[in-house]
Amino acid sequence: MIQDSFGQDMAGVMGSTRSPVNTIFINPSSIVDSRAFLDINLVGFSVFARNNLAYLPGGSLSRAELESLEGPGINLSRNNYRAYADVMVQGPSVTFNIKKHAFGLITNFRTVADARGIDNILGNYIINGFQYLPQMGQVHESKNLRTHGLAWAETGFTYGTIISRRGDMITQGAVTIKRLWGVSGVGARIDNWRYIVADSNRIETFDFIGEYGFNDVMSSGFNLRNGRGFGMDLGITFKRRFKSSEGYTPFDPCTDGDYRIKFGFSLLDVGRVRFNRPTYRNVFNESEQSEWNDFSNTQIDDLQQIDSLFTEGLGAAQNNSDALPFTMMLPTTISAQIDYNWGKGFYTFGMINVGLPWQSRLGVQRSSLLAVVPRFETKRFEFALPVTMYEFTTPMVGASLRLNSIIIGSDDLLALLFKRDIYGADFYFALKITMFEHWKCRPAKQKKGPKRRTNSFEPVPCPSW
Repeated sequence: MIQDSFGQDMAGVMGSTRSPVNTIFINPSSIVDSRAFLDINLVGFSVFARNNLAYLPGGSLSRAELESLEGPGINLSRNNYRAYADVMVQGPSVTFNIKKHAFGLITNFRTVADARGIDNILGNYIINGFQYLPQMGQVHESKNLRTHGLAWAETGFTYGTIISRRGDMITQGAVTIKRLWGVSGVGARIDNWRYIVADSNRIETFDFIGEYGFNDVMSSGFNLRNGRGFGMDLGITFKRRFKSSEGYTPFDPCTDGDYRIKFGFSLLDVGRVRFNRPTYRNVFNESEQSEWNDFSNTQIDDLQQIDSLFTEGLGAAQNNSDALPFTMMLPTTISAQIDYNWGKGFYTFGMINVGLPWQSRLGVQRSSLLAVVPRFETKRFEFALPVTMYEFTTPMVGASLRLNSIIIGSDDLLALLFKRDIYGADFYFALKITMFEHWKCRPAKQKKGPKRRTNSFEPVPCPSW
């Protein structure tokens, strides 16, 4: 199973003042008054995957040890299991400034999957199957179990501007509107399931309350016509500058973009994807006892049999599934950021992300985190050491490096550095073209003076600038 960003959040990059085409994903207003006049992303990739059930033993990444490894280790000592995966391929994207206004155009393909609320009873059944003898014949109850997956492509347009300039303060805001194309979606929430595995061939269900839905990607195939929708990001940033902000205009034509401290707040991935038929969706509330006989010989060959497994095998009552549209909510997140400039290229960036749960809807939930990121940043070089509390409980330490317009990094290197058990993987990369200054701010080229005449002792005139 995949735990508990873009890595999912690319914490090592999110505080940068010279990578607006990347920081736009944590706060769209970060592209206003950035230190990059024009930032063009050619290609980018990030992957974040983590769980707290299955792991690779520490120090097992050598070729010989991997070949001899019979399977991943299993941690069955927890009371609650969760998993999260976030993969993003960032296509051609651009951000640029026109005086106090900023614009962005992004293209991405994203896949997000999460599972949470899996108790240790279900964890044992997942690993050992429903014929696990130590739990057989006992009544169990699982509550608030959520598992979702969503794959989609998006194109977004961002507009940002300076809202106000007072004293040494600047307030800047931005919004991103995104058009979404759904590829596949699957979701299930179980509010309550009370059951007993009576014997090796029979499961008795007493209560089964929840919802599930998925689109028939097997018949539709991989294309961008399986669903459509809209999404939105909102952001605002308050920045305190070293100088007066009265009349300040970024890149008009020469500005430094310097500041003492800034605060940002954003609401990310507000929206949904509605999938085209064929889809399956059932809302169930079954309080009468039902039996799933001969469950050990159940075979699933197509999506219709998955549907019948819920409605017949588990006794879930079907409520107008043919008339219900199937929609999946995006991983909506509330984020707050702070960045302090210590001077001489040293900064400390802080970030807190809270993924909003979907209690009564089908939709992926982004994992939450708290990050503190010290960094050293110049025009051509940047290095950061993100320290993150994943889901506010699991510590991670990573590293990020930018060489001009090439970014590479990871938010989780502890397991590799100290040969700890590996519960996930995290990596990100970006190749860009960046113009850090307005072209009018570049110094004029030196003009060559006239050539010295032969047999002339007159000095060559000084060059003009």
